[in-house]
Amino acid sequence: MSTAATSIAPLVNACLLPAYEGRTPPDWVHRALDAGLAGVGIFGTNLAPGSIRADIVEPLRATRPDALIALDEEGGDVTRLDYHRGSVYPGNHALGTVDDPELTRKVAGAIGADLVATGINLCFGPCADVNSQPDNPIIGVRSFGADPVLVARHTRAFVEGLQEHGVAAALKHFPGHGDTGTDSHDALPDIDRSLDALRALDLPPFAAGAAAGAKAVMTGHIRLPHLAELPATLSHRVVTGLLREELGFDGVVISDALEMAPILDRWGFGGAAVLAWAAGVDLVLLGASGGEHVLPEVYDAVARAVDKGELSLERLEEAAERVAALRAWSAPGGAGVGVGLLAARRALAVTGPLPAPVEGPVHTVRLAGEANMAVGIAPWGLARPLERLGALASATDVEPGTDPSAIPVPESGPLAVVVRDAARDPWQRATLRALRERRPDLVTVEMGLDTAGSTGDGPAGDGIVLRTRGAGLANAVAAAERLTGRTWSGPLRE
Repeated sequence: MSTAATSIAPLVNACLLPAYEGRTPPDWVHRALDAGLAGVGIFGTNLAPGSIRADIVEPLRATRPDALIALDEEGGDVTRLDYHRGSVYPGNHALGTVDDPELTRKVAGAIGADLVATGINLCFGPCADVNSQPDNPIIGVRSFGADPVLVARHTRAFVEGLQEHGVAAALKHFPGHGDTGTDSHDALPDIDRSLDALRALDLPPFAAGAAAGAKAVMTGHIRLPHLAELPATLSHRVVTGLLREELGFDGVVISDALEMAPILDRWGFGGAAVLAWAAGVDLVLLGASGGEHVLPEVYDAVARAVDKGELSLERLEEAAERVAALRAWSAPGGAGVGVGLLAARRALAVTGPLPAPVEGPVHTVRLAGEANMAVGIAPWGLARPLERLGALASATDVEPGTDPSAIPVPESGPLAVVVRDAARDPWQRATLRALRERRPDLVTVEMGLDTAGSTGDGPAGDGIVLRTRGAGLANAVAAAERLTGRTWSGPLRE
């Protein structure tokens, strides 16, 4: 690392959010915090069953009490607090379907209280994207819906609920990731939106969240050719022109993780970080693979950019001031409120003549489709809730691509076939058709986006269908209760 890079490192640290490998923070993280690092991003790869607070948060705060400790906690499918059991709260699609902003505020408040009690002070959420593309592979049930007005009112409610506990909300993924058929973890989505269309369809939730006092906005790795050639995260036109100047947002702008393929493969960590800061981003999130080995690359890239006039020290100082103000505002501590199951019950929908309850314990067949990177390996399905309710007869997990004729199906007894986002998965739809031919009385439980239609055109098919509007533990418990007529007792999180 050059002398110039060494001298500029403390200022860069103040605007940087790296991650680390393993279950507990290694020594280099503590040294970096001592050297002014803004904080740490926590990812699924860091989480083992046990205590996030004891294993991760308390060691970090012992080194730097005001560090930003950040993670994705949206409720529903994208959870880190409940990464190894599934969220005890339904996600945005369920809440938007209920369309009770006060309920959304309460759920967000409960999430905020849980985060604060754990010691987390920055939440990468809520997802303020308008899911205008039904085939969207990365947003889907993470969005409150396809109506910008509805998404805006629930974004506002979520921000209010989360931040009343001292947890900073980060609206994502600016300027809107809802109209894409591409997962930006893998490739760069192009969104064919004019500026006027963007203002009408995608920006209202971000404007509402900012008006509610959201402390941060996370940019998306998406490209809008009508506005700029560069991805939004790296575009001065999008970050400074649209977010800062047009929407008037003066909080912290956070990049989405730079490790995502369309950014890293072209610009690398150092080049992308320089472009992001130059565009107006304040806090650069490196991603789960952005650890100790990446920091020298970033320091050197910044030193070169400053020397060439491509990035000014004044821009970095401005970013560092905003991040410092966010650290000062955040205040870990608090207690949770149990509204997750209540919200999930209200979101649940049933079509067809479902008996209330079914007779006898339930056999489950789960068609285990591929999860996207945001969801990770968080568990989902009905087996665990049914077992806890004393109503599980058997549980079969079926891997993607399995021949339906090879799936064991009981000849009698209640049968629930559990799917997620089957509308986007021809194998799930074909398997449902085949299983229904063998057991016309089966119940389909759709735990993803609840697009209506038959097995040939939609996710759930004909017959009896339960739509949970998300795959969190709370959603699964609500469905298990509806199937069995039994009521869950005690907390969801054990």
